[in-house]
Amino acid sequence: MANLHLICMPEYSSWTAKYYGELLRSKNHIFEISKAGFGCARLIKNEAEILILLVDPNFQKSGYANSILENLHTKLVNLKCDKISLEVAELNIAARNLYLKNNYNQIARRPNYYSLKNGKKSDGLVFEIKFPLKV
Repeated sequence: MANLHLICMPEYSSWTAKYYGELLRSKNHIFEISKAGFGCARLIKNEAEILILLVDPNFQKSGYANSILENLHTKLVNLKCDKISLEVAELNIAARNLYLKNNYNQIARRPNYYSLKNGKKSDGLVFEIKFPLKV
């Protein structure tokens, strides 16, 4: 996972294998893993935050990101989650388009939120989606 993180996001600081191990062992972190990539969300009560969603460059533009996102949605809704938020770098147009296509709404902007390895900054965009509660 740490290697894929570095491959997919070379311009950003990446998480270590140790950190991914801690997330995998955590009871409130939900993973969706496929042959092409993975997604991870943190669930607290009825709200979740997608922390990361990565797809190997060799598999990008093949529907894997959408599949991972949909499967994460299903897992989270089955755990009684009714709201999911996430943040994405403004520069990450592919991710922004993925979330917009899946009915997320941009609710905030965090100026200069992401620090790039080249010393520049990128705004963070906060997106959210709400799900109706199942009775």
